[in-house]
Amino acid sequence: MRNASITELAGDTWFFRGMSREEIERLLFRFNGVKKSYRKGELIVHAGMLATRLMIVVSGHLHVYQRVMDDREVLVREIKKGTVLGLWMLNNTEIENWPATVVVEEPCVTISLDMARVRRFLESGDPAVSKIAINVACLLSRELFSVWRKLSVLSEQNLVARIHMYLSELYHESGDSAEVSVPFNREQMAEYFGVTRPALSRALGQMRDRGLISWRKNVFKLRF
Repeated sequence: MRNASITELAGDTWFFRGMSREEIERLLFRFNGVKKSYRKGELIVHAGMLATRLMIVVSGHLHVYQRVMDDREVLVREIKKGTVLGLWMLNNTEIENWPATVVVEEPCVTISLDMARVRRFLESGDPAVSKIAINVACLLSRELFSVWRKLSVLSEQNLVARIHMYLSELYHESGDSAEVSVPFNREQMAEYFGVTRPALSRALGQMRDRGLISWRKNVFKLRF
């Protein structure tokens, strides 16, 4: 990954899916594509920053934090490989600033694209427009599905049910592996579910006592 060219990395993303190497190189030049690596703890974007570039997450893991009424920044979302940050702003010029802060949880690599150039491209007669437009539509549908899944989890009134549904989603995402790794520490996990850390600990303890789960640090095993 470290030595892969930007063209090779872009070719493995949904944004450039179905495109030849020559097409990808041409569009990376047209979009002023830039490859960048980030270390754990670095900020990718900060809430309020002017949004000028799309960011394709090529590898790594990110956390999104939203400022709430008491001026705290609360963890609201995890971002994995394949996500395109800012995609939903591509056709919404009324929103000019990033609404949330994105922090690197695991070292990552991104490919950033000039948002204004991508917008102009989509309005052009370029023969590759249809491919990019289809890929953008697919990415947006995946984003909407991800949001729907989180809403489904959080709509459960019972915390034990919410945790079990969330772990079940991770279980299926991992290809039905016997164990799943949660990308949060306990404090972050409590924030994600919108509860206190003691409440989370009690719920996990209840699930363990009922034989629903077992765990070692952040690795959980579900018992169906």
